[in-house]
Amino acid sequence: MSGSEKVTPSYAKKYRDLKLLKRKWFPLWVLDGYILKEFLIKYAILMLVFIMLFVLSDIYRDIDEFLDVGAPWQMVVLYLLYRLPSNICFVMPISMLLGCMWTMATFGKNLEVTAMRASGVSLFRCGGAIFAMGLLMTGVNIYFNELLIPQTSVASENILADQTKSKRNAKKLLVYKSDDGSRRWLFQLFVNGEKQENVTIKTIWTPGIAEKLLGKAGTAEYENKLKEIFGKRYETLPENKEKRQQTVNRLLFKRKMDLDIDRSYYDKENREWVFESGSFISYDRVEETLFKESRGTVLLHQPLPFKELRFGAAEIKETPQDILNAVQEKDNLSTPVIMKILRENPNMPHKIRCIYETVLYYRLAFPWACFLAVFLGVPLATRNERTGSMLAIISAIALIVIYIVVAQLFLQIGKSGALNPMICGLAPTIAFIVAGAAKILHDRI
Repeated sequence: MSGSEKVTPSYAKKYRDLKLLKRKWFPLWVLDGYILKEFLIKYAILMLVFIMLFVLSDIYRDIDEFLDVGAPWQMVVLYLLYRLPSNICFVMPISMLLGCMWTMATFGKNLEVTAMRASGVSLFRCGGAIFAMGLLMTGVNIYFNELLIPQTSVASENILADQTKSKRNAKKLLVYKSDDGSRRWLFQLFVNGEKQENVTIKTIWTPGIAEKLLGKAGTAEYENKLKEIFGKRYETLPENKEKRQQTVNRLLFKRKMDLDIDRSYYDKENREWVFESGSFISYDRVEETLFKESRGTVLLHQPLPFKELRFGAAEIKETPQDILNAVQEKDNLSTPVIMKILRENPNMPHKIRCIYETVLYYRLAFPWACFLAVFLGVPLATRNERTGSMLAIISAIALIVIYIVVAQLFLQIGKSGALNPMICGLAPTIAFIVAGAAKILHDRI
């Protein structure tokens, strides 16, 4: 107010009108563009530094294996490129948090935060561009985590295995039980994508297996096989064709048997298992024994050879990847794979289901750590406006470490079955987001 201007009713009314002006939220193109530019510069620097550290770590860990076999440098570069998505996914949240804190702390140090507030724009609104970037990076993180990384990780492992002749996907003395519990696979050495040797399948006689092993009912081959299986009991089979088949089915089906396979592989094109050369043995029923586990332990016949057997998905639905997924670390499985396992195994033991479900909810929540980083970074930066960027960065590092520790602690509790898997998987991320919202409301930024 100038010295000559008097405070009149009209001036007071004008003053009240100025106080009642509504805060303008959108659009603030110049301010948003400036803040986004400053943030992206710092975010890009942090991402580049962290990615370079991870690349150097990959080189230090694996370069000796490539050098020992004289692998071409093009394959080494391709291997490192395939490793990049998983590295990027890991460093996104911490880079978002540090970048947000660095940007807002720099604004505070240069009194730009004070200028924003003095102009009537809240600090929360000033961070709108960074919030939008956090949501965008959350979407990118979800895409990387669920679609890109599973493919690139397999590709990198394949390159390493092909070039160094290593067996990263090999599992010794592997045991796999089918989803329906009717088959138990025993592998001396399981190598995904290759022929398996010396495989044993413990299963029971079914119409499908009988058709593959015995041939068509009524043929000479079929009768010869029955004679080898039943021995002297073969002579007691009824002469009537229908009754004979009913008796064979009653005596044979659901009987325990072993398939000892010399070589087996999965035909992806036809989606069927191929068993090349081997033998089978059957076990007699011992119904009078007291304990169920001891029944069917008496050999019915000596091992009988076969040349080749083929079983489609209707008879053996598990694939080599299903077998490998069952023995892999649950944390390395993608969300679709975990959901498929849970859906196809309704009778899974409670403790195992808790592990899968906890990992599932954790994987659904983790990509939101990018948004969480911004949601916590903006209000936390208001405390450090006058203390410079160093304290802000230290606070950010402490915060992200606390979040990771709490998330991992709840992850282990959920896997043990002590708490509900959904709570353990989602609670840390939701709790930190709520804490950020409470901080924003409390400070009215």
